[in-house]
Amino acid sequence: MRKIKARTKWFVPFIAILLILAGCQSVGGLDVNKVLLGDLDVKSSESSMNLSLNAVPAVGISAEDKEIVDLINSFSLDVSNMKLQDNGNISAKGTVGYKQLKLPFTFFMDKEALVFTVEGAKQPFYYPIQNAEDMVGIKGLDPAQTEAFSKQVTQFVVKNLLNPSVISVSSVNEAVYGQTMNLTKLHTEVTGDELPALLKGFLKSISKDSEGFTQLISGLYDYLYPVIQAEDVDLGELLGLGAGQIPLDNKEAVVTVLHDAAKMAVDTLLLVYDKQLDNLYESTPELKTVLSKDTKLQVDVFVDSGLHVRKQNIDLLVALPASEDLPLQSISFKAESQVWNIGGPVTADVISTDGALNISALQLTPGETLRNFEAGSDAHRLMKEEFGITKKSIEIAPDDDYYYPLVEGNTTYVPLRYLAEDLDATVEWDAVNHAINVTEDVYGDKLVFKVGSSVATINGTPVKLKQPVFVDEYGDAYVPLRLLAEALHATVEKDTDGWIYIERD
Repeated sequence: MRKIKARTKWFVPFIAILLILAGCQSVGGLDVNKVLLGDLDVKSSESSMNLSLNAVPAVGISAEDKEIVDLINSFSLDVSNMKLQDNGNISAKGTVGYKQLKLPFTFFMDKEALVFTVEGAKQPFYYPIQNAEDMVGIKGLDPAQTEAFSKQVTQFVVKNLLNPSVISVSSVNEAVYGQTMNLTKLHTEVTGDELPALLKGFLKSISKDSEGFTQLISGLYDYLYPVIQAEDVDLGELLGLGAGQIPLDNKEAVVTVLHDAAKMAVDTLLLVYDKQLDNLYESTPELKTVLSKDTKLQVDVFVDSGLHVRKQNIDLLVALPASEDLPLQSISFKAESQVWNIGGPVTADVISTDGALNISALQLTPGETLRNFEAGSDAHRLMKEEFGITKKSIEIAPDDDYYYPLVEGNTTYVPLRYLAEDLDATVEWDAVNHAINVTEDVYGDKLVFKVGSSVATINGTPVKLKQPVFVDEYGDAYVPLRLLAEALHATVEKDTDGWIYIERD
């Protein structure tokens, strides 16, 4: 089966935010429904997008929480050029901002694989894309039917949602990719306290839209029927609606049953909607802050004469309740995008998978990950210092039944393999020399322990042990805990109760 083509572009979710809220009613002669559906049909284009977050800290937060807020506010995503080719291939290049860093990246996806790389990487990373059935584990999926049903859902939702209280249309001149264009600007504003009423209005509208509801369920039938056949699913069990006696190939009867059941569910929800909303506010009073006038979504969409979206500006502010667990007053999200070369000749920038790392087949250790980046590069420093991918923390109780520590004199012994592997080292048995070879993950240090020998070597240097390496009744080789941990670049501390704490940066 051919891959489902990724034609819905990364910025479509942001269009959907506006258009769902804008509803079906034409505003100033602009048919919002046609704008959305027409834009989904675009086969090729180029675009840019940038995203940013802004968290407003609560009064009197701790220094630790302030650091987290600063991290949130430092994040940004700038896609300078994304290309959508008419065969479904996509490429993008841009930068990710984090703290003071600006990390350039490139991305490519075709029907075979998703490939990406960042500045400082020695080779790209890729993830093979299987066919649709294998990806989701469901047989019978038809990509064309999926796309058709997605359009039906979009059209049904947009048709039945109400317009928000603030919505307007005006003619403006705006620059798109350096070219000044005459565009239609659709502006909407929605506050949190409007959302419950908009949702209730939507439910009322779809309850009355029997024809649209029936068409939607008919489309759902066309989409799921091949899946149900391929998977041999019992319709009665699947739906729990008493439909098990209806012949599956009787589309009219199945659609009728589903329509009546769905409409009954919507009507029942409408009967208790206000009461359930009050109960929700009572049980979760924090929701009153989120769904208040202080939460606000503002969206500007700029449309050309062909009803294609050329620019979008989205500003979402969410008010947050006072909480020790979430020391923020609010968090906002801003996104801006523009589109050009719609329907024109576009060729995505290919990133070859030759020499690339297949991240679906590898379980990279921290050391293997770091070695895939140039030492001193921003990406390497970000992984190690900021994200702390090499950090490890291990606690061992005196009676630990996993490590099963043994104390001889003032020395604690543990099974070599358990602790070494938990610190990401590789452990290999040398049958010829009756030795255990340990390779440290991050720096590549070599440790050798010989069963029955009281001398180990660390990077070729002999180290005297207080007693020979011994093997217990279960076949586990025991070595001094502190010596092993410190050779693997970890620190060891022991408290008065006998608990052992191992930390690696």
